[in-house]
Amino acid sequence: MYQKELEVKLAKNTLIRAILLYGEDSFLIEYYGEKIAQKLLEQDCEKNSFYFNDFDYESALSCLSQGSLFGDSSLVWVKIDKKIPKKQLDSLLATLQKTQSGHLVLEFYQADNKTPAQYAQDYKAMSQSFKGDNFFEVRFFKPNLKESLNILREFATKFELRISDFLLKKILEQQNFDLNLALAELRKYCIFDEEINTQIVDSLGYGLGNIAYEEILELLLTKRPYYQHLEQFLEQGFEEVSLINEIQRYFFTLFLFASHIKLYGNITSEEVLGYKLPQALLDKKKNLAIRLNESQYQKIFYRLNKWREESIKGKTKGNGFLNVLIKIEAILK
Repeated sequence: MYQKELEVKLAKNTLIRAILLYGEDSFLIEYYGEKIAQKLLEQDCEKNSFYFNDFDYESALSCLSQGSLFGDSSLVWVKIDKKIPKKQLDSLLATLQKTQSGHLVLEFYQADNKTPAQYAQDYKAMSQSFKGDNFFEVRFFKPNLKESLNILREFATKFELRISDFLLKKILEQQNFDLNLALAELRKYCIFDEEINTQIVDSLGYGLGNIAYEEILELLLTKRPYYQHLEQFLEQGFEEVSLINEIQRYFFTLFLFASHIKLYGNITSEEVLGYKLPQALLDKKKNLAIRLNESQYQKIFYRLNKWREESIKGKTKGNGFLNVLIKIEAILK
């Protein structure tokens, strides 16, 4: 399921025995993991936390098998960036089913050494195990502006800050809509007793948000200026071959959408990708896909293959991404 469906279940206080949280936005994974865990802890669950390398299957299994020493049930709260082997994960969930008590909150993040495709392969495999009663799996996508502002407003209220939605949006823009960084910025203003105004935000605000390659490609395809975003992206640093892989996959996905639309008309993401996208993201993919014709796709794939060959031979000298963007820009004219 997706974020909106989870919100409905939380609002209705639906029983959650086990839940897997994963997807394209690490902030939302942590945000909802915290929200769910706190709800369970308010019900006198005993917390057992396992974070990243500290995760131990036998210890987690023991917590779920024996229950809580002090409360009605035990909460096993796991944050991890490595796939749990299917046999172990199935065993943890089977124990929950058998004991009819206890809860598992599993936050699964993308590891630094994994590509988005490898991460997707892992979370798809793990999500197949969450099929029992009151077992759920939730995929998160990058939040839109309204969702991000709602979350920042929630924290501003929690911090007892007086600040307008206009300035919350300004903080988001400063941090390139990165909620982790925007929230860190918001915390800085807790020292003020007065209402936060534009002068305060302008004097203390500092932009650190990361630029993703997809943002640059979307600007390129919609024929809008991308050089400022590219400069920030290059300053972040990247591994060239991995970037080539992701950009090739990006354009191949658009090509699949364009081909299916041409053949069948209006299509669903399940037909193309094998899973459902939120409607807004699906509409964006479709609109971008049909901007290119078959000849342009062919030329772009040729250029990306050429970039790969030059990168492997050490000929790009760090300018491969800029060069291929210029080539694609020419193809689009």
